[in-house]
Amino acid sequence: MQLRDEVRREAVLVWAVAWPIILTNLLNVAVGLVDFKMVGGLGVGPIAAVGMSQQVMMFLMVVMIAISGGSSVLVAHAHGAGDRERVGEVAAKSMCLMLATAVVLVTPVGLAVSGYILQLLGAKPEVLRLGNQYLRIQFLGAVFTMFNIGVTGILLGVGRTRISLYLLVVVNLLNIGFNYLLINGIGPFPRLGVAGAALGTVMARALGSLAGLWILTAPRFPIQARLRHGLEFDLASTRRILYLGGPRSLQGVVRNFSRLMTIWVVNLLPNATRAVSTYTVAMQIRMVSSFVGLAFMSAAMSRVGQNLGKGDRQAAEHSGWISAGIAAGLMTLVALVFLFCPRQIMGFFTDDPEVIELGRVFFVTVALTEPVMAFAFALGGALRGGGDPLSPFVYASVSDLVVVILAGYLLAIPCRLGFNGIALAIAISSLTRAIPTTWAFHRGRWKRNRL
Repeated sequence: MQLRDEVRREAVLVWAVAWPIILTNLLNVAVGLVDFKMVGGLGVGPIAAVGMSQQVMMFLMVVMIAISGGSSVLVAHAHGAGDRERVGEVAAKSMCLMLATAVVLVTPVGLAVSGYILQLLGAKPEVLRLGNQYLRIQFLGAVFTMFNIGVTGILLGVGRTRISLYLLVVVNLLNIGFNYLLINGIGPFPRLGVAGAALGTVMARALGSLAGLWILTAPRFPIQARLRHGLEFDLASTRRILYLGGPRSLQGVVRNFSRLMTIWVVNLLPNATRAVSTYTVAMQIRMVSSFVGLAFMSAAMSRVGQNLGKGDRQAAEHSGWISAGIAAGLMTLVALVFLFCPRQIMGFFTDDPEVIELGRVFFVTVALTEPVMAFAFALGGALRGGGDPLSPFVYASVSDLVVVILAGYLLAIPCRLGFNGIALAIAISSLTRAIPTTWAFHRGRWKRNRL
């Protein structure tokens, strides 16, 4: 009975951390979609410029994920141990590290190479001109973007994800307001077009950073970071932050590379144009559905870290299994939608019969392994919370690089399964990621880590 009560209590705590993250992830996507929507009236060129520019931004700012992810784990351990001073110290050091990285690395490198990257991606003259305008403003304001992401990571460590959600809601509303005024030139504001979309986003995140600074320092919140801690450079703490968060950021690079290579394989098919259209739409939809798994990955990382900080290894293990179980259960519902409504999903985006049929087969194929993918995501987060960031990185990288690309190519081209072979490879990759991740968590070596 006591064990059942503890499991029920832990499930409530996991859900309390996870549900705001699901909404936060959706709102993070919404920030970019707002820019898309509000420049849409300016023509196709501005839409392409914003879309390509956002991809360049994410590629060059991958370092922010490393710092934010590492600080989340260290903060979670300190918070679980009840060491409020250590929580504030880690928060201050990670925020100063993020700000220094933005000023010294992200902004100058972004300003120097973003135009060349747009050219390599094949941007036409109008898109290149507008994209450069957008990126220059975004990279000049990168310090605010990184500050917002850093605050979110620290709040995850102490389990206050609802505060992150509320903060992002405010940033989104400000983003919409500033974009409306600056894109269209309402009242005394100049009509800036695409540049206005970038400036509106930076201004919204700047105000969000002020609110984040208050959250980090105010006595009413369990962080209370102090500037003096951040300015005291500690090589050991910096290395731990990058070690714990670095593999997760590299995993994002691997995942994006895998998708680019998969598009290359799809382009080898006889019906390449329709197949590429199907793949890009289907993967966007699947990305939104994967927010469930990603949310419980973060929840597991937070709860496992906090329980290990308390010295309760059994509770930490329960946190991982419970997070994975809830994630798989929710993704089963998503899988049922994929299984029974694939035509309706694809029909929302296109009326091309061949694209709808390709999408139908894709969703029916991957639906069977969506719960498995979410299970693997959650246990990967649990391993990170336990101080083992390398195992989930290796398993995910092998699945993305070897299974998706190599198996996708073999099934699609030599085996002549076409686009259906790509879908089958993606489904198999969920299994090849979940099996070793589950084994590594069950083996329990992560319980012996000391942070």
